[in-house]
Amino acid sequence: MSANARRSFIRLNRQPIDNSWYVVVLLGLLFLFWVYARFIERVDATLVENWLIGRQLAVLAELPGLSFILSFFHWNVLRHIVAVIVGWYFARDAALVLVQVLYDLPDRESAKKFLSRLLGYASTAQSIPEVAPATLAADRKNSVLLRVGGPGRVKVPAGHVIVTELNGRFQRILSVGKHTLGRYEYIHAVLNLQPQERTDNEFTAYSRDGIELRVGVSIVYRLKMGDQIATRENPYPYDETAVRTAAYAQTVTDDRGSVTTWEDTPLAMARSTMIGILAGFRLDEIISPQRPGEEPYRTLRNELLRQLRGKLDGLGIDLQAVSINRIELPEGVTEQYIDYWKSHWESQMLLNLIDGTAAAVEESEIARAEAEIMMIQAIQEGVQRALREGATANMDEVVALRLVEAIEMMARHSQQMTPLPNTLIPQLDNLRKQLHEGVFDQNPPGKPIQ
Repeated sequence: MSANARRSFIRLNRQPIDNSWYVVVLLGLLFLFWVYARFIERVDATLVENWLIGRQLAVLAELPGLSFILSFFHWNVLRHIVAVIVGWYFARDAALVLVQVLYDLPDRESAKKFLSRLLGYASTAQSIPEVAPATLAADRKNSVLLRVGGPGRVKVPAGHVIVTELNGRFQRILSVGKHTLGRYEYIHAVLNLQPQERTDNEFTAYSRDGIELRVGVSIVYRLKMGDQIATRENPYPYDETAVRTAAYAQTVTDDRGSVTTWEDTPLAMARSTMIGILAGFRLDEIISPQRPGEEPYRTLRNELLRQLRGKLDGLGIDLQAVSINRIELPEGVTEQYIDYWKSHWESQMLLNLIDGTAAAVEESEIARAEAEIMMIQAIQEGVQRALREGATANMDEVVALRLVEAIEMMARHSQQMTPLPNTLIPQLDNLRKQLHEGVFDQNPPGKPIQ
């Protein structure tokens, strides 16, 4: 901090000047003026003694020093003091009017009491007001102490703290008990240190697939305790930095000047965070758990707790618990949801059917190509075998034999996946035996090969 900034900070936060010694100075000046008035009027002790003797008060005239004292109360001297007293009365009356106007006080009596407190003349027997956060705004209208500031005494209720200001700057934190406010020390905020529970069971969110949801959440929170621990003597410890941060966490929400405090912030953040989380999940992921036996809201709750705790930590607020009370579809949306998923699953079934048909066609084409390759290989192998054995005269029978063997092998392989006619395999086996033995009947008995 620069030197200029430091000097400005000191000027803004300096204490009001203690003017209690003004009274002594003024009384001293009044006494000097009184002496001066006696001097200019030339009222001496002899004149007072003659006056006392003329009133047949010679006994008093003989008392030593009494004539000198009474000379100060001679009318010629007192007439000067009367003018001072009248001037003081009008000055005080003007001060009361000024205080009443400046601080918007209801009557002169309130201005008189406030001025007496400023001058230190207030009675200590006055009742000490207890300041609570719920009634602070209303009490300011009826209490000059709360609206303007000290001097005065206030009482902090159990489980609360008071944050005060001086010249619009933070001054100090007052814990439970009775405290005396300094001159113009102003109560900025009263904070509740006890755990707070807030619930909102009716706000709207949307799933990733655009389905409207009715959501309800509950949270429990309190101001940070810092390094302190709760004891019987101090059941509600607090962190001073957290208290200062929360005291100034105020936001004007509308044109009428409505103000939200730190107690309203966590629930608002919980709503916005929950809306953002639900926007990342489909409706079926929200309504139905991914694994059997899993709590549907567990993932959502854990994510809400993690994100919300990080956000509130910077505001001096300790999030203690979070719960999701409801995630429901509004009336009329259930039918929309059913129609959506009906069309969705119909589309999925059609896609699966198309994929299955395409796969079957692909497998059929592959099998056909493999069969053709096997036949060609069989013919080639039969020709080569006939050439090796020199049986070119029976080449047709050899090639036919190899083809029958290839067809029989493919039939037996296909039988494992697709049912075949019961007579097909025996006919192929009989035909293979006949070709193998060199007996080939062009019109064998029995049913033709299918």
